[in-house]
Amino acid sequence: MDDAYNQHHATNKGRVAFVDLLFSWPPNGGADVDLYHVVSTLSRQGVDARVFVVQFAGIPGRGQVSPDEMPFQVEPIAMPQGAQSHESIAKAVRRAVDAWAPSVVFLMHGYALKPWVALELSHYPLVGRYYAHELLCARNALRFKDRWPCPNDYLREPEHCRRCALTHLGPEIKSGEWRAWTQDYVAAGAYASDYYRIYQEALDSMTRIIVSNEQLRGELGRWKNKAMVVPGGIHPEQIPFHDTHSIEKKNDPKTIFMAGRAEDPTKGLDVLLAAGQLLWTSKRDDFRVLATHFDARQHNAFFTSTGWLTHEETLARYGDADLCVVPSIWHEPFGLVALEAMAAGLPVCASDIGGLRDIVVHGETGFLFDPGDVAGLSQYLIALLDNRELRIAMGRAGRHRAVTQFSWDVVIQRHYLPLLTKLQQHSATATGEQIHE
Repeated sequence: MDDAYNQHHATNKGRVAFVDLLFSWPPNGGADVDLYHVVSTLSRQGVDARVFVVQFAGIPGRGQVSPDEMPFQVEPIAMPQGAQSHESIAKAVRRAVDAWAPSVVFLMHGYALKPWVALELSHYPLVGRYYAHELLCARNALRFKDRWPCPNDYLREPEHCRRCALTHLGPEIKSGEWRAWTQDYVAAGAYASDYYRIYQEALDSMTRIIVSNEQLRGELGRWKNKAMVVPGGIHPEQIPFHDTHSIEKKNDPKTIFMAGRAEDPTKGLDVLLAAGQLLWTSKRDDFRVLATHFDARQHNAFFTSTGWLTHEETLARYGDADLCVVPSIWHEPFGLVALEAMAAGLPVCASDIGGLRDIVVHGETGFLFDPGDVAGLSQYLIALLDNRELRIAMGRAGRHRAVTQFSWDVVIQRHYLPLLTKLQQHSATATGEQIHE
C-alpha cells in the first residue's frame, strides 16, 4: 500500500468497519438483526463503527436499507447489473473500505462471494462472521437434506458438496430467476473445482472467525483455533417477564407454545404434534398446543395455529403460555426463540442440537431432548404439566440466565470489546498488515 494510504490509516485507528453482503432493514432474518444490535450497541458505547452494505441492482432483498433511518453510519456500495462479477464486487468493497481506513474489519453475512471479498480485505485485521452453515454447505446455509441434517460438509468433502450444490441449484440457474444465494453462487464461480482453494485462502487470511455455537466451532478443522463462539443477544427490558404462570389456574388447560416459523419443516412442528397426540390419546385433556403457523386454519382437538404474528405479538403470547417447546430437527445455529422464551420466564423444552444446547441448561431452565424424539419430549411435557413448582423454578432460572448471559450489553462487553481491543493493539503495531495469533 502507498504512503498516502498508510498515513490516512494511522489517523483513524479507532474505526471499525462492518462489511455485509446481504444486510437489509427491515430485516430479512436473524443475521440482519444481529448486525443491527451489535453495531448499534457498539456505537452507543463510543465505538466509531460504519456498516458497508452492498446493493445489487436486479436482486431484491439485498442491501435494501435507508442510511438515514439507521442509528449508526451506513455506506451503501451500489453494484449495477453489468458489474456483478466477483472481481468487480470485491474491488468495489475494498475501495470503499480503504477510503474510510478502519483499523479493524468485520466481514459479516455473505455466501459464496464472501471469500473473494475477504481476500481483498486481508490487509486489515479481519474477522469473519458466520451465522449458520454457510461455511459447511455449498448449496444453502441450512445444511439440511432429505428432511434431516446433512452429515457431509464442504470443508471435508468439497467435491461431493460441490456436485450436490450444482445439482440442487441447476434448475434455478437455468431459469434465470435467481434468489440471493444463487446470484452469489454464480457470481463467485463456486461451481468450479478451483473455488475450494479460494475458500481455504480466505479462511487463512482471517484473524478471527466468529460462529454461533460450539458445535460449529468443532467442525472447522484446522481453522478451529482461530474460531470463537459469540452468541446472539436480547434486550431483556423489551421482553416482559411473565411470572403470571406462578398463579395457579386450576381449571384452565396449560398452554404449550411454539414460536417462530412453525411452517418450516426444519423447525419440527410435526415432532411437537406427535408428542401432543401421545398425551391426548393417554386421556389427558389438560393442555393445548399453540404455534405461530401462518395458516390459522391449522388445528385439531388440542392444537391451534395463531396465524402470522408480529414479533411484539409473539412476545405478548408468552404471557398466556405455561411452557415453550423448540423442537427443531436441524442444527439451529443459535436459537433466539428459546432465549426469548426464557427471558419471558417460561421453561423451555428444546432439541439437544446446535446452539440450543448452548442456551438451555438441562434440568435447570428446561429440558433438552434428542431431535425427533417424540417419546422423550412427551415425558418432559408431562413432567412440566404435572409440576407447577418446577415450571415456576425453571422459568425464573431461565429469566436469570437470559439477562445475565445474553443481554446485548453483556455480549458486547464480554466478546466484542475485548476482541476489538486486542485487534486494534495489533493494528497499531502492524498498520495495514494481516496478523495471525
